Amino acid sequence: MLEKYFTQLEASLKAKLEAKTTARRKFVYEVARIGSRIFDDNWSIGWTTVFVPYEILSSMGVSGMFVEFFGAMLASTGMSSKYLDISESKGFSTDSCSYHRTIIGAAMDGLLPEPDVLIGASIPCNGGVKALKRIGEIFNKEVFILNIPIEVTPKSVDYLTNQFEQMIEYIDNETGRNLDYDMLKKSIKYNNEARNYLIELNNLCMNVPSPANSNDLKNFIMILMLLGTEEGVEVVKLYRDEFKSRVDNTISGLLEEKYRLMWIQNRIQFKTDILRILEENYGAKIVIDELNHIWWEPMDENEPLRSLANRIMTHPLVGPADRRLEVITRLAQDYKIDGAINPAHWGCRQSAGARVLFKDALQKIGIPLIHLDVDCVDERNFAPGQIMTRMEAFLEMLSNY
Repeated sequence: MLEKYFTQLEASLKAKLEAKTTARRKFVYEVARIGSRIFDDNWSIGWTTVFVPYEILSSMGVSGMFVEFFGAMLASTGMSSKYLDISESKGFSTDSCSYHRTIIGAAMDGLLPEPDVLIGASIPCNGGVKALKRIGEIFNKEVFILNIPIEVTPKSVDYLTNQFEQMIEYIDNETGRNLDYDMLKKSIKYNNEARNYLIELNNLCMNVPSPANSNDLKNFIMILMLLGTEEGVEVVKLYRDEFKSRVDNTISGLLEEKYRLMWIQNRIQFKTDILRILEENYGAKIVIDELNHIWWEPMDENEPLRSLANRIMTHPLVGPADRRLEVITRLAQDYKIDGAINPAHWGCRQSAGARVLFKDALQKIGIPLIHLDVDCVDERNFAPGQIMTRMEAFLEMLSNY
């Protein structure tokens, strides 16, 4: 079933691309191609958590996919409830993250093909690592864990670089695939090219009005799976060119932009009309997602592993919450937002657990924030009427700010 889904999705998106090329279509098409590789004998399969460096995996012929992406995909297709029921029937608590419960249920039900490698990183949360551990038990596979230091020092960079070398050895032992060092260096070159375009397109979104609508960069964190590849460069260049054309021709992502909003952490993954209603009825749109922020410096092709270590260790979600709050505050000012939305995803310490910190930090610069008590993957208890009532009250408050 899963192979058929990805095959049909890839074919459908390819046909749409051939009819009309857009950045969004190209992005989703390339992500679908990654899904199709699960069934391609030319690639090994790697289930990971979100911040594992895909440049290393790609340079070893391993197609990486992070478990949160798969949970989001199942939610977007309306399939998550089935797998949540399965995991919960086996004792997995509804207080835990539904991204992870969904993929555990899918693995239990036989939906997932057997992975060749399982690799987790200790950031942004240990829920993903625990989900991988459970999948490892299901498939009787060892899980390799990257323990990310929270302070950036020469010694801690050495430590993580050494862990990458151990990870490479683990992949080699499990798959028989060696690291192509020249390919790894080329992936760093592609990463730097993509990074430049990403910064440009984000800067274009700072324009008032913004050239992007609320869906243009939805779930754009998935670009991490494409970084270090030629396809990744193509995707972000298309976005840059598209947004630049809109700015040059004074085309807004929304006919009338009244309210500029920032979205914190994850989008709601199942189908809802919330964003459409916000745009069409209130002129409110998302101009920046927190997780689309480009935080890392250009990387050194001659020291790829150390550069990748620096990138992961400097992520705003690593270490004290002050790092993240500083970034959120700066994004709010740079993008001239009127308000912020935090979907306080149930069971998530990064969104629900930090809600008071977000509100306090943004209040200091005069930016209102609304917490939406939702589960971004589990739609079984979603109350759209209640959510919209709260959003409408929030926008009315913005009009008086």
